[in-house]
Amino acid sequence: MKKKFFYSLLAAALGTGLLSAAPASAFEIKSRDEAPADFKNILQDFRAFVGEERRYLSPDTIQAKQVNLSDLTLKFDYDPKVFFIGETADIYRDRLDFKATTGSQVETGQIIFGDTSCNTGDRSFPNFSQFCPNPNDALPGKVAPYKPLNVGDWVNLGSFQAGTKLDFQLVANDINGGIYENGVKAIFGLDQALNPDNLQHAIAYYYKDYLVLGFEDIWGGGDQDYNDTVFAIDIGKANARGAAKIPEPSATAAMFAIAAFGLMKTRRRQAVR
Repeated sequence: MKKKFFYSLLAAALGTGLLSAAPASAFEIKSRDEAPADFKNILQDFRAFVGEERRYLSPDTIQAKQVNLSDLTLKFDYDPKVFFIGETADIYRDRLDFKATTGSQVETGQIIFGDTSCNTGDRSFPNFSQFCPNPNDALPGKVAPYKPLNVGDWVNLGSFQAGTKLDFQLVANDINGGIYENGVKAIFGLDQALNPDNLQHAIAYYYKDYLVLGFEDIWGGGDQDYNDTVFAIDIGKANARGAAKIPEPSATAAMFAIAAFGLMKTRRRQAVR
């Protein structure tokens, strides 16, 4: 009875503003040196999914690589992890957000990376320019998560039970104030129908039990290179292998080789960044 009375008083205090609920703690961004061994062993492989700025992707390729949203629903309990792979966004400095839905409970507004540009100080990393052709210095007064990233920086999203739906959003050029069209901010998600311009802004690849997502950050599709922010998600082998469209190993190898050696050839398009 006393406990019930206490919670009633607490709820009332929160409702009247006498107390304020503590904000959700920020994700801890860890370095690639602290990453799991299986990720570090294949980190260099992921550069093929970044590619070149304004690379050409055919409409058929873009459509074929739409994100299968059901693949982001966990079939088994797991601690998902998100790894920054690279970006080619030039002057745009985007923000990556995360949302999880478990039954009727929704966790929203969680920022994974506040500035998805690459850190100029990371140039000693082998093949850095193939991950990050347009690195940036940190803006004055900014601290993590609002600082440029090193390739392979990552976060543990926490523990989630089977049935949880994971979702990600890109806030275009957020650290510089965002991008607006007719008063609407450019926030692009995985579900095309929910995007403010009703266009596809993400494509997906599967590689060795990782889901790799690439975002296009320009309103209206821009240059459609889908590598303005690229990240890999570890949802666990059991969840990944239960996904609908995981290729067979030979198909995966072929896809990676094609990506690495030029299927996605550069075609310069006129696009204002």
